[in-house]
Amino acid sequence: MTRPRHPDKDLERILKEAEDRGWRVERGKRYYKIYCPCPEMHKKSVHLTPSDPGYRRNLLGQLGRATCWCRESDEKPEGETRG
Repeated sequence: MTRPRHPDKDLERILKEAEDRGWRVERGKRYYKIYCPCPEMHKKSVHLTPSDPGYRRNLLGQLGRATCWCRESDEKPEGETRG
């Protein structure tokens, strides 16, 4: 079953990226909720009709600061070391 698309194309891209990272996306009445796959179960709401013109930028900043959003992209494939 597919979820309904977000009416804002930029926010739809964020939801799609969340799904690609393994996050669960659920549609609410006035927002989407995204749930992190990690044991800490981070979650974030994505509004259907944000009033702030900088909402997309702020949302990405909040995801990067408050959750493990960047953790998946920081991980190296097996056998590689950081250095």
